[in-house]
Amino acid sequence: MKILVHLPRTLGASLLAFPCLKSLEQNFPAAEIFILPPDNYADFFENLSPGYQVVRLPEFKDIAGLKRASARLRKMDFDLGLLLDESFASALLFYLARIPQRWGYDREGRGFMLTKRSRLRATDPQLHLKQHYLQLLARLGLQAADRPLRVDLPERFRDLAAGRLKQSGLDPELPTVALKPGSRFGQARIWPLSRQRELIGRILESKRQVALIGSEASQETSQALMAELDGRVADFCGRLSLEETAGIIAGSKVFLGNDCGLTHLANLLGIPVVGLYGPTDPHISGPAQPPSVVLQKPAPCAPCSYKTCPYDHRCLDNISAGEVYEVLSSFLAG
Repeated sequence: MKILVHLPRTLGASLLAFPCLKSLEQNFPAAEIFILPPDNYADFFENLSPGYQVVRLPEFKDIAGLKRASARLRKMDFDLGLLLDESFASALLFYLARIPQRWGYDREGRGFMLTKRSRLRATDPQLHLKQHYLQLLARLGLQAADRPLRVDLPERFRDLAAGRLKQSGLDPELPTVALKPGSRFGQARIWPLSRQRELIGRILESKRQVALIGSEASQETSQALMAELDGRVADFCGRLSLEETAGIIAGSKVFLGNDCGLTHLANLLGIPVVGLYGPTDPHISGPAQPPSVVLQKPAPCAPCSYKTCPYDHRCLDNISAGEVYEVLSSFLAG
């Protein structure tokens, strides 16, 4: 039996789907399980999840591209397609590929293309994304086991990261705090620079070092931080591959970040996570398993979807450097 799982569109959501993949594997122990990740993360998932075969499809933006992609899937002769991506396009892809069994949530009017579906009602409670994917299996009559899950990173990525630390002047043997300072989403998810500077100063005073990590979207924030910092701090934002970034995280004592894919990556790698959640709801997208702590201050307007806060940003501004350092210290002491 060959099963293809269409993962969600983002890195974080795809990582939160890993417990669902594990449960699927336990339900069909003799099956070959393939995953269709977001196109720009195909290489990374191939390295991160060696137990699942990665399917690569060219990105399609029109009917002709969709037909080419579905024709490629058709040749692979899958028996079952599980849609964790909830778009109309993903269901249409599996439908045109003539995958005999197509299972998923009935969203965006795509139910007629599914052979087995579960419909969500407006009155259904909103679950954490990990539970949301597991619930789909349960609603389809399968066993859905919610157990702690850890993924091991290939040693070569840890070695690459150690080399990067040395090149930047940091010592791979010293305790490192991996800190994601910015956000692709927007300013609303970024903890104030003054708080970040104060926290980094405290970390350096405690004889530890800091690695700033993230994509190019974090560069403006990281560069502003580096302009007023001196000491054992290295700015890797926008300068590393995702594999190298994962290696930095895997070699760190603790990860500090916001609502982002790297937060869930650190959590899946078993690294202690401190998540600073402001406009988004950690009960839906927070770290899914221990060791992790979420800090968030109440705000009457939260959760929200603003990229820039139109008010006083109290949900993040009211988190002090002292309380973040206290939580970090509890992990660093271990």
